[in-house]
Amino acid sequence: MTYEIDSFGTVTVAMCVFFIGHALVRRFAVLRDYAFPEPMVGGLAFALGVACLFWLADIVIAFDVVRRDLLLVYYFAALGIQTDLRQVFANRRPLLVLIGLAGAFVVVQNLTGIAIAESLGHEPANGIVVGSMALIGRSGTTVAWAPWFGERFGLEHVSRLGLAANMTGLIAACCIGGPLARALIRRHRLSGPSPVGAPDPNGSTADEAPRLDHHAFLLALLRLHIAILAGEALQRGLQLVGITMPFYVTCLIAGILFASLTPRLTKDIDLRASDAGITLIAYVSLGLFYTMTIMSQQLWTAGEFLSLISINIVVQAALAAACAYLVVFRVFGGDYDAAVISAGFVGIALGSTATTLAIMAAVATQYGRSHKAFVIVPLACGIFIDIINSALIALFASMI
Repeated sequence: MTYEIDSFGTVTVAMCVFFIGHALVRRFAVLRDYAFPEPMVGGLAFALGVACLFWLADIVIAFDVVRRDLLLVYYFAALGIQTDLRQVFANRRPLLVLIGLAGAFVVVQNLTGIAIAESLGHEPANGIVVGSMALIGRSGTTVAWAPWFGERFGLEHVSRLGLAANMTGLIAACCIGGPLARALIRRHRLSGPSPVGAPDPNGSTADEAPRLDHHAFLLALLRLHIAILAGEALQRGLQLVGITMPFYVTCLIAGILFASLTPRLTKDIDLRASDAGITLIAYVSLGLFYTMTIMSQQLWTAGEFLSLISINIVVQAALAAACAYLVVFRVFGGDYDAAVISAGFVGIALGSTATTLAIMAAVATQYGRSHKAFVIVPLACGIFIDIINSALIALFASMI
């Protein structure tokens, strides 16, 4: 028996599932200590419950996730608008190094995924799906590329396979990132500044920001819509010259360009309240996107890919941890900032932007904030890596 939930009902269920994850994270310290994201915790618990219904009573619950992709577009448009190009240029050298390392790891992930897929008798293209598409690319890249891969290679269940691999990556990132940072900090006896949340030693207070009201929220929504429309125009322009790029990436680029023009166009307008509205929309969009993505997984359908997903994540997680511990930490100087960046690299390689920031925030809360890490890692994993990964996915797809 199948019960179909429409798009409105799916969003409503996702809100409930998100708060289930929030309650579980608050209840169990281990989930907080290892920075498990609330959407993943709630979504996975719900997906397991739905799977039990199928196994015990042959009941299938199908969700209409048609609105999910729009949430991802809102998030990346907001991320672009909130990107300060001055910070990019000020930290361009370490940023370029991190982008280079992550780009090289994209190649490693795809070569590893293809080798594992072929050794298990699967199509090589499935190796790309469980490689950088699902891990470094995250669920957004998987959703964007799945139709193209399915049509080009005649594969079924590309989206389901990729999202299942992504889910295992999120779990692995949360289990590895924090402990790896603690191991580096303790082994090398590193120390950071005052923990996050400690009082400002100067005792200074910032000016009170304008209140977020309905005008500021509507202005935030308008700025996002302008960036999304510009992203749609950019995507169509790229398609005319033969370049395929996911819609959320072009919205990200359009948001960055729009943000660079905004100060010139709105010199006499205080946008701080509107910026707070954009941040609010970004958090809501990303939280609901990951909740809907994970809770809608039909775990019982991964049977034929179970060995591929399991072996792949074990090998990929080991490679990511080794690269972060042995390479990233040393390349960035072997200091406290390097330890936090190494934890962030695990999030980049296996998880998501949200997971990456959650891992670093957990480390910063316990040991102290790393300004350098919190500038370059979100820029790398939220902007540039997606562009590089999309280009390399297309390159690997053309070679097999």
